Amino acid sequence: MKKELVYQSKDKEIEVFEDEFGKITLKEIPHEAAVMVALENNSLILISQFRPAVEEIIIQLPGGGINVNEEPGEAAKRELLEETGIVCGDAMFLGSIQPSACYSNCVTHVYFTKDILEYRSQKLEKKEASIQAFHIPIERAFRNIEQGIWKDSELAHGLLLARLKGLI
Repeated sequence: MKKELVYQSKDKEIEVFEDEFGKITLKEIPHEAAVMVALENNSLILISQFRPAVEEIIIQLPGGGINVNEEPGEAAKRELLEETGIVCGDAMFLGSIQPSACYSNCVTHVYFTKDILEYRSQKLEKKEASIQAFHIPIERAFRNIEQGIWKDSELAHGLLLARLKGLI
């Protein structure tokens, strides 16, 4: 197996592995992200964001990378604030997922909140300028996933975990 460090900064490394069949796998360090299933008045709070890898706008749970020395739950709350402007209180850990285990070592930690405390302005980075936050009824979100309109694995898995735990 060939291994090559293709990117390195003060807080991130990306290695590419190629096996004997030419299959490419990425290893990212750190490799964790956190997302938030947020509920207000029986509506989910989601985001739309242009994703260059698939060249389209994707519907997702608010979330993103975990900073060095940051707990996953705090990262989920921070990302909820940055991407939607929502400040939340208590958040419950639902589980962890590996959204693309055949290509990457990324792990996403999923949280749930209905403890909406305050609305503020979004705090988007330049690269996040395309993010739009919106509310949608729970059952409509499930229909959009069922019909293949929305394809994001973190969104589908997060909603499934929340449904299985009786939260939505």
